[in-house]
Amino acid sequence: MEWNLNNFTKLAFTRLIQPFGDDLNDVVKVTKAFSYAANVYSGLFRNESHEPYINHAMKVALILSDELNVHDVDTICAAILHEAIEKSKNDDEIIEFLKANFGENVYDTIKILTEPRTNEENREKLLNKYFENISKSPKMSRFIKLADRLDNARFLKNDIKKEKALRYKEETQKYILPLAEKTDDTMALKLSIALYEIK
Repeated sequence: MEWNLNNFTKLAFTRLIQPFGDDLNDVVKVTKAFSYAANVYSGLFRNESHEPYINHAMKVALILSDELNVHDVDTICAAILHEAIEKSKNDDEIIEFLKANFGENVYDTIKILTEPRTNEENREKLLNKYFENISKSPKMSRFIKLADRLDNARFLKNDIKKEKALRYKEETQKYILPLAEKTDDTMALKLSIALYEIK
């Protein structure tokens, strides 16, 4: 299956830089995040679909920008790159790049959002700790995690693997809905609707 940027990817990028049109430095920063994400996520697809994985990152950033009116450049860059460490083949190289090009604030956010590698034995323990850390993290990190889960829930609504979708729904209800209720009422409502639609 050939991987390339599709029309959605290009349109999403255009929409994301619009709010920053008056500040060239911000446009450059978002462009750099997009370019690096396209490189890190290159060749990856979303589940078994033909959708390039970068579209998920772009949708997370668009949820923040379009649906919640979040126009902080660091938040948008962190949203685009929120799974860069997880998907990277070289942790040290990407960590160095993120710090040098986006600063400690963006790097710290991505680090908080990076899910631990788990197996069946330690999954629940590690996830409890992971979500507990996110619940104590700055609002920027929580917003990105909520947008990530919201996009995934919307995507899974049409997933043919119902068992996987229902497991994701259950995990989101357990860990993420309480976080959404603590963070933002609008996000909690959007997430509740998306989860309801997974059947």
